[in-house]
Amino acid sequence: MGSALAAPSHGVESRLMTGTPALSPLVNRARATDLMQRAGIDALVLTVPMNVYYATGASPVMSRFTQVNMTAALVPADPQRSIAYLGGGFEFYAGVSDSGLDEGVQPYLTGGSLGDPDSRSNPAFAIVGSYQFDAREQHRRALLNQAAPFQQSMATALAKALLDRSLRKGVIGIDTSDAKALIAAANWQGAVRPADDFMLHVRLVKTAGELKLMQSAAAINVEAALATATAARSERTLKNIRQRFFAEAARRGNVAVYGNVDMVMDERTEGELREGQTFMIDFVSHHAFYQGDYGRTVFYGDPDSQMRKATEVGIAAWAEIRSRLRPGLRFSEIRRIGNDTVKKLGAPFTYAFNPHTVGLQHWDQPRMTIEGQPLDLTLEAGMVLSVDCPLLNAGVNGTTHLEDLVLITASGAEPIHRTGDEIIVV
Repeated sequence: MGSALAAPSHGVESRLMTGTPALSPLVNRARATDLMQRAGIDALVLTVPMNVYYATGASPVMSRFTQVNMTAALVPADPQRSIAYLGGGFEFYAGVSDSGLDEGVQPYLTGGSLGDPDSRSNPAFAIVGSYQFDAREQHRRALLNQAAPFQQSMATALAKALLDRSLRKGVIGIDTSDAKALIAAANWQGAVRPADDFMLHVRLVKTAGELKLMQSAAAINVEAALATATAARSERTLKNIRQRFFAEAARRGNVAVYGNVDMVMDERTEGELREGQTFMIDFVSHHAFYQGDYGRTVFYGDPDSQMRKATEVGIAAWAEIRSRLRPGLRFSEIRRIGNDTVKKLGAPFTYAFNPHTVGLQHWDQPRMTIEGQPLDLTLEAGMVLSVDCPLLNAGVNGTTHLEDLVLITASGAEPIHRTGDEIIVV
């Protein structure tokens, strides 16, 4: 397998051969190391699909089929020790190898996987024909050969990865019960501690590679949302508008995640738009699993004066919040700024002013400190932040919302996508 300090560089080679642009690794390794050292963790064993993807660059295709986690990653606290990817040979051959692992990540492959441990499919795909390999097959087999020898099981693969990195004792953090079972089967003799929330601390501050994906996801999400909103009259119903967004996102290269139209989230619910109605849209879609999130207000004809006022107050409150975003500001303070602005404007309305970070999830943030205490999250440079500003009042002849994604910088915040278009008239 080679030493842990000289792992093959699959990522850049793979992306060059397949035409995929080379990106910086997704994982913020320096932040992970700092947080692990502060928490007294020597390594992490990860099985949540988004955590494995984040740590290794391996697209979690097979994990879409089941709630059972299929692959794993081993992330040592020592940054000089390479990250290990553990997975089935079939998924590596038919999925991971086409884009490749991030540079420096070392694969440990088996016949089976966490979700299908009894599978004994040959990771090497034995040759029985005489046809000449095309470029893709040559590329796949080159990476499979580099990954050999193949391990008997996921447990023996983890045991080998731990041994290669001289991890024989200490504390390992785990993100799921699957990870706990895997490390027990690998005969780990050290301590184990839960680390499900821990990875969300690591993922808070975006790397350059992550930010590039987020900017792409957000730009597509905005364009798909605006195209959908302007077509509201031809679509006419809530279900049609939601489906239009899903199609517009897909047409541009994103995968739809969520569509809230007129404060209706259930995709089975139908409803007709009416003249003079004001309705909100809140649309989320992802690119390479990184999510865009965008909310706006649509006037379906001329709104009544109360809804126009409610929309304008929400716009003013978000503008005030955004002007005061900077490192060190707490989530509770963001809510207070929004509520204070509404009071100063003398408005009788209530808005959510709900801050959340966005990344591989719509709410991509920890709930507790790394010591396990309640958390009032503090902004840091490198976070991508949303502040949901929907109106939380009924009986006002409509719904209204405003939401943008901003990058927290050293001195403030800047949008990562096109802004404006706070009110869309159709």
